[in-house]
Amino acid sequence: MRGTLVCAVTDAEESEAAVALGVELSERLGLRLVLAHGVAVTAERRVAIGEPAVLFGQIAAEEAADVIVVGARPRGWWHRSLDSRLAGELETETQVPVLVAPPRTRRPGEEAALNGGRR
Repeated sequence: MRGTLVCAVTDAEESEAAVALGVELSERLGLRLVLAHGVAVTAERRVAIGEPAVLFGQIAAEEAADVIVVGARPRGWWHRSLDSRLAGELETETQVPVLVAPPRTRRPGEEAALNGGRR
């Protein structure tokens, strides 16, 4: 039976890293990828309106997800730790394991396209 990975995407910038990791993991592990709020060519899409942690927990349950991927932003003076409020909120909303994707780093001179993709 093929597993399912739900990637929790919000309007925050850290979601870019979550999507990239979700796509990579789904391809490597042969998992079905479901993006909850977002756009990707290789994923099924689910869009919902409401409290993100509650909705992502419900979607993960409906999709029989094996893992949920969320993004994080750097925290602290040297940016050596991660901060993901959504991951913390998901702890009370679902039994599905949550994987926190570290932020993607841009090389000097690299810009993001207006639609969020790389140039």
